[in-house]
Amino acid sequence: MKKLLLVLLTGLSLAACIKEKDNNEITGPEPMPEKVLSRDTIKSGQLWGFAIGQTSAQVYAKAQEISVERKIAYMSVVGNVFTSLEPLENKIPLYTTILLDQTIGTGTGIQIYFADNKVKSMWTNDGVQMGRWPVVTGSNSSIAVEDHINDVYAKLVNIKKISAYANKFERISMFDKDFSKAYDPQMAASRLWYVNGNIDDKQYYRLELNFVAGKLVSIYSALLEK
Repeated sequence: MKKLLLVLLTGLSLAACIKEKDNNEITGPEPMPEKVLSRDTIKSGQLWGFAIGQTSAQVYAKAQEISVERKIAYMSVVGNVFTSLEPLENKIPLYTTILLDQTIGTGTGIQIYFADNKVKSMWTNDGVQMGRWPVVTGSNSSIAVEDHINDVYAKLVNIKKISAYANKFERISMFDKDFSKAYDPQMAASRLWYVNGNIDDKQYYRLELNFVAGKLVSIYSALLEK
């Protein structure tokens, strides 16, 4: 699955945006835009079992239910940004990425990717891959590839105490939801979710699920060709 970090979708500016494939390899320049084969918007009724008027919790439960049938490969929660680390102790394992940066985006912001409940890869915003971050501190104050996801929060707490890295916690973003994990009530505060459902290796559906006050009000769908 090709994905572009949804920092752009939140209106936040980064020095660079890194795109990943399934193998978490940096793929270089952004590809040509996908071709839109068809598109539609509904404001009543339902699509894929997502019914207008459902709560965000109900929509999430439906996404989990149909994930195999619809080959859901990706879910992103727009605007899931925090300015404090403390509320994230039990949330980090529910997502597949965590992005750390200053309030104004920098090239040295940190991107941490998870898979199979471990740290799979780490990058700076300007594309430098790391096996450990920070590299000059002890194991309790740095995160390494293969660390268990449940250990990440405690390490981030220790890293934040180091003055050289404290500013990387001014803006903490977790957009990419691991939909095999439990619902995060914080998702109800988002106005927009993206869901990608694959058809084959060339075509997929992208749904934009629009919410107001935690309830689904419209669905924009597009059939795209890679």
